Amino acid sequence: MGVGHPRGEPESRGDQLGRVVDPPGFPGRVVHCAGQLPALPEQQPLILNTGTRRHRTNATQRPPREPSRIQRLGHVVLETRAFLRALNWYLDTLGMIVSDFLFLDGQRDRGPTMAFIRCDQGSTPVDHHTLALHLGPGTGYVHSAYQVTDLDSIAAGGEYLAERGYRRSWGIGRHIQGSQLFDYWRDPDRFMLEHFADGDLFSRDLEPGWAPMSASGLAQWGPPVTRDFLGANPSPAKLREVVTALRGDNELDPARLLGLMKAMSS
Repeated sequence: MGVGHPRGEPESRGDQLGRVVDPPGFPGRVVHCAGQLPALPEQQPLILNTGTRRHRTNATQRPPREPSRIQRLGHVVLETRAFLRALNWYLDTLGMIVSDFLFLDGQRDRGPTMAFIRCDQGSTPVDHHTLALHLGPGTGYVHSAYQVTDLDSIAAGGEYLAERGYRRSWGIGRHIQGSQLFDYWRDPDRFMLEHFADGDLFSRDLEPGWAPMSASGLAQWGPPVTRDFLGANPSPAKLREVVTALRGDNELDPARLLGLMKAMSS
């Protein structure tokens, strides 16, 4: 939703298209494809020797340093001052379901401040999240995430990006909610993107998880989360966002703001 098709506009292929606007005002497009497109060329997963399971003998492992070949768009993350209104709209209007909620320490009775939501395809397993929403002073795009083959594709692709002026924001590591191997980068225009692999797949049967929101709770392993990734670098623009959010008719009040600041430093 809200992402242009890599092989042309949906209207040009005869797909059904609907235009929507969610409560925070994010415009989007809902596309029903008439048929499945052929897969893009991708890297083959490496044959790994793991402990006593030896699958590769008399052969070396020499993956080339090349761009990560994207398999597909996995998810998008949005920040909003109207979190619950936005969440309920995506659940009620698009029929999505929640995989995990995050809440602020001491404020669980006020409800979650972040949700990872997925498409509902019944017994068919789908990505842990197609969309993630979180409460904050900003509004709009945070990052988009693109699935690649495996850890080697993430790492070699990251070296390729670094050589071309991209800057790593955070990674490499493994998330807790969703379990993905991740690597976050900012492009030369400072838009954030994620390469990921090995994410969780859930069917409709699983109940949502609940966990406290914290910076240290974002990864099972990896380097410490950066202020850049958290969007916590101080700036005049960030201060204006906070002041505007606190003055507006939205869900960010002083207690919520203090809770978010505590979570991002814990």
